[in-house]
Amino acid sequence: MENQLIMSLETKVSSRRVGLDIGLAIGRFFLNTEDLHYGFWPIGKTATIKNFSEAQEVHSQLIVDHIPEKTKRILDVGSGSGNLALKLINKEYQVDCVIPSKFLAEQVQEKLGDRSTIHICGFEQVDDIEKYDLILFSESFQYVKLGKSLEKITNMLNIGGNLLICDFFKRDGVGKSPIGGGHGWQLFQEKISIHPLNLISDLDITEETAPTIDLLAKFNTDVATPIAEMSSEYLIDHYPKLSKLFRWKFKKRLEKIHNIYLSGSVNGSSFKKFKEYHLLVYEKG
Repeated sequence: MENQLIMSLETKVSSRRVGLDIGLAIGRFFLNTEDLHYGFWPIGKTATIKNFSEAQEVHSQLIVDHIPEKTKRILDVGSGSGNLALKLINKEYQVDCVIPSKFLAEQVQEKLGDRSTIHICGFEQVDDIEKYDLILFSESFQYVKLGKSLEKITNMLNIGGNLLICDFFKRDGVGKSPIGGGHGWQLFQEKISIHPLNLISDLDITEETAPTIDLLAKFNTDVATPIAEMSSEYLIDHYPKLSKLFRWKFKKRLEKIHNIYLSGSVNGSSFKKFKEYHLLVYEKG
């Protein structure tokens, strides 16, 4: 199949896209991985930086194992660096990719060559004229608009086709989370119930994925916080007026970054309290 790079008309760069690009760079340098998703640690196994890449492989394999046998054509929404798409193509699936970042799309094109159509845009901008046996969201479902996307999913799936979501959702009735992201679990249930998508599998893997947040917290404590403190001291010492202006101008944003990433409130325990991570498979009736 001739390779295609289908560009979005959007030009505004979002923080999410920048975050994905930075995440790939950090993963390559520090963690020996190009995956941009959570790891999966069986209960009782300790999560470490050394086995993080292995845990991501287990997570990917879990998704592969839940793809129904009849599947031939897949749309991978939020393909990251393309590792999962490559695994699927090597298993003889036909895979198209949706990626919001031009930088990541270039990485995916290097991996997949002419074996995939790559849409550089959000899912909502993809033309729904194409039909698929499986639409896959691996930690990308949290970024789509529920109503519009579920309608598009229904239109793009063949009869008997499947929707596979591997992502976390907000728990209901537990207060405001220090960790952003995720649709409300109850709201998702209400929205999907009005579409001809029947649940055939629901695997709760919150406990097995939460250690990823503990590793992130350790990285913030051991690396990000010291760098931030040393940088701040240097700027105050050498550029006191500019530093004062900067801290005044971006006070709220700096406080938000500190509260989320550097305060220690984001960890595996808080993730399990406020989020629930599910692997879901639906079939179009």
